[in-house]
Amino acid sequence: MILSRTRPALAFCSLLAVSACSSGGYHRYPQSAPSQYRSTPATQYNQGGGQNGIATGFRTWRDSDPQYRLLPGDQLDIIVYSAPELSRLLLVGPDGRVQMPLAPPVMAANLTIGQLELRLRTALSKQLINPNVEITPRAFGSQRIYVGGEVGQPGVFELPAQIGVMEAVMMAGGFRNTAKTSKVVLIRRHPDGGPMMRIVNIKSVLSKGAAADLLPLQRGDVVFVPRSGIANINLFMQQYIRDALPVSFSLSYYIGNSNSITPSVSGP
Repeated sequence: MILSRTRPALAFCSLLAVSACSSGGYHRYPQSAPSQYRSTPATQYNQGGGQNGIATGFRTWRDSDPQYRLLPGDQLDIIVYSAPELSRLLLVGPDGRVQMPLAPPVMAANLTIGQLELRLRTALSKQLINPNVEITPRAFGSQRIYVGGEVGQPGVFELPAQIGVMEAVMMAGGFRNTAKTSKVVLIRRHPDGGPMMRIVNIKSVLSKGAAADLLPLQRGDVVFVPRSGIANINLFMQQYIRDALPVSFSLSYYIGNSNSITPSVSGP
């Protein structure tokens, strides 16, 4: 069927307005997020102050922690000088705890060696007099990071060396065309156990040659690449407009004898 010039234009404008309003349901990142090429701590969104719910509850970012913190999979040599029969090799379990005789399970995940020694002394002191505990790391668990979102091959990857966010994205197959490269999210465990987040702008590195973020990734880091605004609109169009209609349609243009362009919608 042939539509008049006015009705298709109004319908098309209405469709754009609806899709633009609906894209806010997918695009969760605040427009006020920093756009500098260096990664920026999301401190202004922390502790319940998040906009659109993106960073509510995230801890204030800390760039580095000089002391190694234990994680599941680490192997520890435990020496109890006052009771050598209790000395043994312990594995930090999937739940983050270690189990010693004469003591209940002790949480070790995210603790330093010194902090775990103090906790084990406290736990063993209920059965032993002044227990002296020394811990030496034997081996460390798998050094894995997680890359997801709009990348070629999302998944879990072993850290080959000290790499940053951009290298992690390349390991995961690079950016998809739908990626929002200016707001790549890095999530890491805070020393108190909670999550902390920062935003990394890879777009400036790729388009302007700006210096890349030099923050090395750590075991357990999560790199997430969100969708771009255009991708969100396209997804809305696909899910709620094209796929929702009972018929498939295509939009074509006819050039009449008067050189006027008339759009038409055709279906089966």
